[in-house]
Amino acid sequence: MIPGYLILSILFLAVSCIKDRTPLDRAEQLARESLKIIRLEEQAHARGIALEGEVKLADSLFAELVEKMDQSNLRTFLETDSGPDRERIVSFLDTSGRLKAPENVNDPAGAIISVLQKAPERGEKTEYLMDGYGAAFLLNMEGRRDLRLRLEIISFIQALGCPVTFRDLGLASVDSLRLKVMAEKAAEKSSKQPYDSGPFDFYLAMTRLNWLGSRFGRQMDGNDLAAMVMSTGEFQQILPALENMKPVRIGFFGDSNTDNRHWSSPAHFPNIVQAVFAKVNPSVTVFNAGRGGDDSGEGLARMDSTVIEQKPDICFILFGGNDCAHWGRPNPSVPPGQFHRNMIEIVIRLRKVSCRPVLMPYPIVPELTEADLEVLKALNLELAAVRDSLNTEWLDLATEVNKGDVRRFFAVDRIHLSPEAHLFIAGKILEFLSRIR
Repeated sequence: MIPGYLILSILFLAVSCIKDRTPLDRAEQLARESLKIIRLEEQAHARGIALEGEVKLADSLFAELVEKMDQSNLRTFLETDSGPDRERIVSFLDTSGRLKAPENVNDPAGAIISVLQKAPERGEKTEYLMDGYGAAFLLNMEGRRDLRLRLEIISFIQALGCPVTFRDLGLASVDSLRLKVMAEKAAEKSSKQPYDSGPFDFYLAMTRLNWLGSRFGRQMDGNDLAAMVMSTGEFQQILPALENMKPVRIGFFGDSNTDNRHWSSPAHFPNIVQAVFAKVNPSVTVFNAGRGGDDSGEGLARMDSTVIEQKPDICFILFGGNDCAHWGRPNPSVPPGQFHRNMIEIVIRLRKVSCRPVLMPYPIVPELTEADLEVLKALNLELAAVRDSLNTEWLDLATEVNKGDVRRFFAVDRIHLSPEAHLFIAGKILEFLSRIR
């Protein structure tokens, strides 16, 4: 029989341990269990078996937690062990906590954590919460699960205080060559996976998490990307011409690849161009009339209020990504013939207000297949016909984007342009503007 005083001592210690748990303890537990459940789900998929029992329940609770969790409620839980979402969080932690973690883990998450923990660039940075980084890294690297979940886990682990960006990791000054060395070391440490996990895949996953975390964490904006453009040798060659441009108002008109509110980059090319001119020649002003989801007909319907009223002198136009989509229907949103007519009307309206239209063919989106792809190619041919018939200016960024590495120039959904692509396009537009008279 256990003496009564010993039972009381054990109970006292248990209560003390619960009471003494800190916000960091709670954050670390959530990060650890998040990585565990992602690993278990990955392990089941690699073996071709379905999730069952408590593993299935924990996986479902995790997805629900990430998708529905309000960041302020999560921070309340971390700080006070209370709040409106405490029951949901505790349910996940209890269920996942009963599960046995995978043994002998040698996956990309473990590999990248190991390399980052040993990186001298991290200096005095603490090592806590790296499991959270591993969870986001693994979920985004394999790319099989729902895109929404892959994106929302970044906001989730940022709310936990986990590192996501290079700045968070203490790697803000690391150049691309050093990152590639880290990626090579991580790839060497990782076992073979049912998805691509070579050095370049590690490099891409690290940079994508950095860009996405910078956007969601509001660590980076158009000014930061403008500074990247302005640091290149190519920009220095055109700088005098940009500084000497006469006062002009530049507009950008298009869909989500123009719209700066989209998640795929900390800033889109119109806003990078805007930030550059704010630095080098404030007499040149820029506005962005991009709107996610628009096809050319929807753009035409709103152009008087969003473009014409802004009185542009030059307007860059990029439509086609939504026009070509069938969305499960027998016909595309905007057939090529109607697209041709829409673009003619857009050009005519701009010219009526003495604006110089610049047409830009749409990059071939890697996610598009079969009918959508063929329609997009037809739309670009129709756009070229508009150029020829109306003698408009033309900036063929599509050809140059599609010459590049698809995995670097498109975001994780393989539909929207990546930050690298926006930087590249901004540079080409600035080069184009440096030649105008």
